[in-house]
Amino acid sequence: MTFVRICVLLCLTTLLAACSRPVHVVEKEAFSRMASQMTRELQARKLLDSRGNYFAAFSLAPQEGYGKILFQRLSPDFMLQSDAAHDVYLGENFAATVLPDSRVKHWPNGFSIDHATQKITLHMTAIADWNGDGQDEWIVACTVEPKRGGRSRTYYLLVPPPRSAVEKLRGTVAAVNECFGLACTLYVRDSKNIQRTAADPLAPPTEVHDLTPGLQPVTEPPGAKKLPASGPAERPL
Repeated sequence: MTFVRICVLLCLTTLLAACSRPVHVVEKEAFSRMASQMTRELQARKLLDSRGNYFAAFSLAPQEGYGKILFQRLSPDFMLQSDAAHDVYLGENFAATVLPDSRVKHWPNGFSIDHATQKITLHMTAIADWNGDGQDEWIVACTVEPKRGGRSRTYYLLVPPPRSAVEKLRGTVAAVNECFGLACTLYVRDSKNIQRTAADPLAPPTEVHDLTPGLQPVTEPPGAKKLPASGPAERPL
């Protein structure tokens, strides 16, 4: 009887894994925000199922210090020209953009830089195979908030994991959520090719979704049954 149960569980695990790609969520709150802003895109890429749940990847070993790696090695050249026009972005990485009057905060999986004109907040969000090529990418959320009015933007980046301890990192923009007050527009890019040297971040855009937060009720997805720790587990957001 025990053998039959094990076989059933293995079959169920295989079936669930075939429906969705496993996701290693690094910061759950950041991943939940991304999932709420671009649910259809994540479902189309099989990173969420039809109920808005994801399948946790147990095979990935936990790692700490993503924030330090991204601060010291990720280039800010993925930003749109209107965000990158300030002198604070003259640097090959975020550490090089810090000015004497900038205030920096660090945490294990991210950081924030409070400049005179803008505030940058970056979160290492998840690790997953974004485009189905068998290679995992780091999914990073970087929010740029102007202090003198204007539009705030959250860039969702795809960063190939570094191959060495000194490799410079560049992000390919998968999507940009641009907000002016409560009115937000999501620009999604068809990110089939993710290169270590990223080109124009938004060329070509493939979808535009208009979102107005607060006008539609938000409900939690149905709870999912827990699976054994030996395989992917379905996790509600």
